[in-house]
Amino acid sequence: MYPTSRLNTVLEQAWKRKHYQQHWLMSLNEALSLLTSRQYHAIPIIRKKDISENWDTLIEYGDFTDAVSSSGTTGRPVDLPVHRLQEQIWVDCVSRVFSELSAVPGDKLLQLLSNNDMFTLGPLVWQAAKKSGIGTFRCSPQRTKRILEVIKYHQPKYVAGNPNIMLNIAEELGDDFPAPELLPDYAYFGAGVSFDGNNEPTPVAKKVMQLWGLKDALNEYGCSELGSVGHECRYHNGFHINDDAVFVELIDPSTGLPVEKGEPGEVVVTSLTLPRGFIAVRYGTGDISAWIDYEPCECGRRTPRMGGIIGRVDHQLKVLGQTVFPDLIFNVVDTMDNIDASLIVTYSDDNDAEQVELWVSPTEHPEKTIKLIQKSLEQRLAVYPKIRQIEATIIKNLQKEKMAESNGVKLPRLIKLSNIDTYIGLA
Repeated sequence: MYPTSRLNTVLEQAWKRKHYQQHWLMSLNEALSLLTSRQYHAIPIIRKKDISENWDTLIEYGDFTDAVSSSGTTGRPVDLPVHRLQEQIWVDCVSRVFSELSAVPGDKLLQLLSNNDMFTLGPLVWQAAKKSGIGTFRCSPQRTKRILEVIKYHQPKYVAGNPNIMLNIAEELGDDFPAPELLPDYAYFGAGVSFDGNNEPTPVAKKVMQLWGLKDALNEYGCSELGSVGHECRYHNGFHINDDAVFVELIDPSTGLPVEKGEPGEVVVTSLTLPRGFIAVRYGTGDISAWIDYEPCECGRRTPRMGGIIGRVDHQLKVLGQTVFPDLIFNVVDTMDNIDASLIVTYSDDNDAEQVELWVSPTEHPEKTIKLIQKSLEQRLAVYPKIRQIEATIIKNLQKEKMAESNGVKLPRLIKLSNIDTYIGLA
């Protein structure tokens, strides 16, 4: 399973960076011997916090041609230089999605992913489209009038965007949203989950497919630190890992050991290509994937496949002492057509204990709707959070505030509140 020769090379290059020498607490020969003894998982994981706190001894500018940023830490931002050759490899990996979608030179793309604020995927999709000969119309998802103009006058065949944002666009435009036959035929879903652990489309993805009249949509998985890790094929059997660029493991976050076949685990990635601004050796993404499979796909590929992202290590909620992933809750809420807005909030109670609530805004029959949500959650989860009816404007304003602090391509659905009384009127 190990690409031993390439991992050897990566370990040797990583060892030249001072932080890895300190982080591994072993010699280079000891690290290399773990490969031959098939104990690669014994090399310590590196995380975003390590990059933030040890940037000068871990990152090299080199011949960088771009810089990307990853949120989620305090202290120094995780701004990473992307080397010239590294960027080309990332673009090649992203362009595979367009190949899967049968895009050809002369086709048109509506690009709804941000190209600003050192966001990673937007610029890569743009470059990959150009590499594939696809003409791109770059639009901010907030500029709905501009989006309508592009659709009306240029009729792009493809659209690239976060499914949650695409759903918001359709719902905000309402009767002004074009008929499905006028919209793009195919979608590149990026920066958002679109299928679950069973390879079934999420409720949001289903709604987007219907409202946009899409014939097909493929999801891609990656992150700012690593670029593209994998993508779907037209058979929708999970993410085909770009195993020429990355090596992926799934580990149990509590033990650090590889998970059993078919079990969920944290996605841990090692970069296989050099040179790089950041050489990722066992980088813990924090994402929880449903499974990893080494069997051939129906499409004929023999590359490893990874299941859908079902949560994040740092988004694990504790409800009555048990772990619950927010996405499993939203997969229930999002099936209901009469929910105008929904949000999970966490806050500290008077005893400084963390509490979790699901906020929903039904458009009709609120009591009946909340009971239906409770019943559905009871059938799927051992425990679930308290459900509270909240005005849609409060939920949407909270989300807009959080989006304003980011690059605007991910809709926040889990928010920590410092004072819940401000929002529920108990003060």
